[in-house]
Amino acid sequence: MKLFKLKSIHLIHIILFKRGKPIILWFPGGSLLIERFPMDKRKLVAKNKYESVHEELLEVGTKLLSSERLTEISLNSISEYTNISKTTIYEHFNSSFNVFLSEVILHVWKKIRKIYYGKTNDDPISNILLIFRTWHEFNFENLLLARNIYASYILFVDTEYFPITNVLTDIEDELSKLNFNDEDIKEIIRIFYISVDEILGNPDVRNIDNVMKDIELFLNNKKN
Repeated sequence: MKLFKLKSIHLIHIILFKRGKPIILWFPGGSLLIERFPMDKRKLVAKNKYESVHEELLEVGTKLLSSERLTEISLNSISEYTNISKTTIYEHFNSSFNVFLSEVILHVWKKIRKIYYGKTNDDPISNILLIFRTWHEFNFENLLLARNIYASYILFVDTEYFPITNVLTDIEDELSKLNFNDEDIKEIIRIFYISVDEILGNPDVRNIDNVMKDIELFLNNKKN
């Protein structure tokens, strides 16, 4: 066991190293305080730094999918939008473009969810309409991003599993509160995907209000 003494203005630090783990004994004002230095502190700092960098990379990925065609994007493209090194970029996504794409898609789904999260109430129909409109408007306002995401599902359907949007699972959760049967739930999901197809295929025709009316009418009829 090694013993070191360090004097400071207000107290004496005695640091003992036992089995490589530092223990500090403080003598402030005559009272004895024993504090063990947390060896995990460096790990915590490293973890926070990693998460911060990862979040930045996901934001960069979102910008890329919002401004470039999917076929023109690669892991190398990220370095053009950030000062983070290529080595770090590849480490964060296991050198896989598909991993990068999957994580960015999940990141976008979470961004959409944050828009309506906390605004829901005890009325499932009201919640479904809120979620549906939020989803529809986000896709409309971020058209290229939406197109790239759905292109990802099509292009990599045989080789990659991309996350199902939590927006859709939230809608299904609200539908379950209405005790709808499987056929009714499938119909709502069908309308959900058709509305997305309409945005991607013909964005000049914005019929969100008509879609909302159709969904509300369908939900109320089934409820009654």
